[in-house]
Amino acid sequence: MSAGPERRADPGCGAASPGAHALRALQRELQRHLLHGDPNITAAIVEAPPLSAAERLGIYHNAYRVRLVEALDDTYPKLHLVLGDELFAALGESFVAANPSVYRSIRWYGRELADTLIDAAPFAEQPILAELARLEWTLAEVFDSGDAEPVTRAALSAIEPSAWGEIRLELHPSLRRLDLEWNSVAVWQALSREESPPEPEQSERPVAWLLWRQNLGNYFRSLTADEAAALEAARRGATFGEICGALGPHLAEDEIPLRAAGLLGAWADAGLIAAVKSDC
Repeated sequence: MSAGPERRADPGCGAASPGAHALRALQRELQRHLLHGDPNITAAIVEAPPLSAAERLGIYHNAYRVRLVEALDDTYPKLHLVLGDELFAALGESFVAANPSVYRSIRWYGRELADTLIDAAPFAEQPILAELARLEWTLAEVFDSGDAEPVTRAALSAIEPSAWGEIRLELHPSLRRLDLEWNSVAVWQALSREESPPEPEQSERPVAWLLWRQNLGNYFRSLTADEAAALEAARRGATFGEICGALGPHLAEDEIPLRAAGLLGAWADAGLIAAVKSDC
């Protein structure tokens, strides 16, 4: 009785085929060449006159860096405008050389650019540049963050008064806070309107800014000291009673309930509250 045709192991299940191992090895060697200039891959590249193997590799090598600089330009367009083409290109090339991409998506490349601007000459001489980069990165992060259906003011009004002290707010995933020392926002806004930006100006103390996304649009506004304290408490998972407590250092005791209610309504209108939870 015949056992039937012989069945071969599926390379997709279990051990990989020798060909797959060889392909992965080549891919790793090409990656090492692109990231670190490792020449070992050169022997595997076929000559294609009039281009030599080294010249063909050079095309990939240069294209890789150009694409990463383009990714920086996509994320930091206002910084590009401030620096100009030549200086931004020099910044991009030095950043790419020092920071190979470790991300599957090129979208997340360039987070560390603000840190580079803080330390590297000549950019360190103008601290507003690093702050502008932080603002642009955060705006991009806000736009690409997760989404949630916001809690409406009407839904908040339906909560039993006796439950208010123990409720906790879950804030929208896009919400971010930045403390800015310079007039970076004014610079960003002027450039967005295609106007000449104002001269750099440092504040007496850092200003807290709230950034978030609503209806597919990015928004930001400055925060008063009391709202910043209340919002920070909410972000930490504080109860509404504890959020009211965070207002204590900023307001008279009889002013706190009305102010807390007003903040909650404003947050709801802006779509900042994603959920309301209770410990009861």
